[in-house]
Amino acid sequence: MAAINKTKSRLLLAKKIVIIGSTVLILGAVSAITPIFANVGAALLSLYSTLSLDNIDKADSIIVLGGGLTRDSKGAIALNHYSQSRANQTIISYQNQPATIITSGVESPWINDYLQEKLNNQAQIITENASMNTCENARFSAKLLTHYQLPKTAYLITDRYHMARARRQFAQAGIATVATPADLAIPLNWLTPRNNLVHTRRTIYEIVALARDIIAPQVNCRSSEQVSIEQLHTPRRQAKLF
Repeated sequence: MAAINKTKSRLLLAKKIVIIGSTVLILGAVSAITPIFANVGAALLSLYSTLSLDNIDKADSIIVLGGGLTRDSKGAIALNHYSQSRANQTIISYQNQPATIITSGVESPWINDYLQEKLNNQAQIITENASMNTCENARFSAKLLTHYQLPKTAYLITDRYHMARARRQFAQAGIATVATPADLAIPLNWLTPRNNLVHTRRTIYEIVALARDIIAPQVNCRSSEQVSIEQLHTPRRQAKLF
């Protein structure tokens, strides 16, 4: 009898685990098409940065990270919606507090053109055209700050999902950052599940990428010594679209 009762208890426990697990999976799947998943994920990523990094209130430069390129209606290379939103946030940040701007990534020539046009060529913009990933964004930006004798503090502009991973990389490169997130051009909305899925995918990607960086740092990250100042400043007009 005791053995039978023990078996029943185990079956009951297993049933509860299955029910709870199924409920969590269902709620997670449902939340993926709502703003909930992205907002919770972004909050957790931000909390990670707050707890693991030194946090400052003010900075001396603005660093904007490229987010990719596309083609416009005429077939010309143009900023994609990630880069566009980051460039727009850069304009807002500069207007609130003018500072030297560093554009980082192969998208730099196009971001530079956009910023100069919108800011009437009034901003001092330094272009870093060589970096191909977040790690290189950080290392090469640090090299430019040193070269131009600028303090190693920056308002870092990227989307909120990428921010935690980017800030960690910049901290490792010796740059203290103020998180300055750029809203995605595709907004979260309870009535547009397709838009919400864009944010959900972005959230999942960045959580996984951050975990990867912590557990097994990427090896395809060149050191600052491998790229000269001249190479960093050389515009790349035949950039890969991504």
